[in-house]
Amino acid sequence: MKRSVEVALLFLCILGLAVSNLGAQQPYPNRPVTMTHAYAAAGGSDLVARAIATVAPKYFPQPIIVQPKPGGAGLVALQALASAKPDGHFFHFGRMGDMVNNAFIEKMPFDMEKDFIPVCGVGDDECIVLASAKSGFKTIEEVIAAAKKEPGKLKSAVAGTTASGRLIFEAFANMLGLDIPIVPFKGESLSLIAAGGGHIPLTLSTTGGAIPYVERGDLVPLIMMGNRKVKEFPNVPLPSDKGWKFDMTAWYALFVYKGTPQPVITRLESLYKQISQDPDYIKAVNAIGCVPRFTPGKEFAEWLKGHRVEMGALIKKLGLSNIN
Repeated sequence: MKRSVEVALLFLCILGLAVSNLGAQQPYPNRPVTMTHAYAAAGGSDLVARAIATVAPKYFPQPIIVQPKPGGAGLVALQALASAKPDGHFFHFGRMGDMVNNAFIEKMPFDMEKDFIPVCGVGDDECIVLASAKSGFKTIEEVIAAAKKEPGKLKSAVAGTTASGRLIFEAFANMLGLDIPIVPFKGESLSLIAAGGGHIPLTLSTTGGAIPYVERGDLVPLIMMGNRKVKEFPNVPLPSDKGWKFDMTAWYALFVYKGTPQPVITRLESLYKQISQDPDYIKAVNAIGCVPRFTPGKEFAEWLKGHRVEMGALIKKLGLSNIN
């Protein structure tokens, strides 16, 4: 009897090891994958993330579920990533605001450089300053004149305290010597609604997010923030048209949390490389003003180190840092 029990236990152990090894050998991904971002639904980040998820099934065996997690200057989304198992089934669609700016503007419980591993660069977004149609502003010169006449009276809606658009707008206003307080929201879509409804006279947005508001006549485009013409707004002036040395765009990238296996990172990097060359994807993101640009993870990580230094210096120069 004792011998039979021993044999049975040995069999169960062998069976358990076999099942365990089978699970360990399952190819990635073996279930739906979640891609989070730190901004509200229907904003620029959400639109590009959903374009990736829409095209991904051509090259990926599992669906990618886009999960907006706005709030806490990106903290809500990043905590969700940090608390998930680092196996590649949860990754982050990041921007300058949540992946760089927040570390200088807010106290974050992460080492942003060591804890979040870049998978690859995704592309760039052109940004644009707009006025509410109800404000009466038609040109950037009219805004400048009003801001100088009554400093601090005009306000601008932005996508968040650490959002790319906030820093770009603050840098632009600082260059012109303007005092225009910002009103942060939990995402671009919410800041656009506020300005489009006439509650706040100005906003800065990605071109993709701005298009429907401009088409409806709710917002008036005033000036681009980068020195590249955008086909959706061919007549909107560039900073260089005004003789200003200013050129800032928002960038996107994919990130995983530390501890994610390198083969998984390589798989995700390869996935986006394929997506970035897909005609349907290119058409979709171009329509919302994004320029897809695949940058390998190692190359993007090196660039990001220098970019963090540059942005940190700019944030301190603008007096936006809350970090001692």
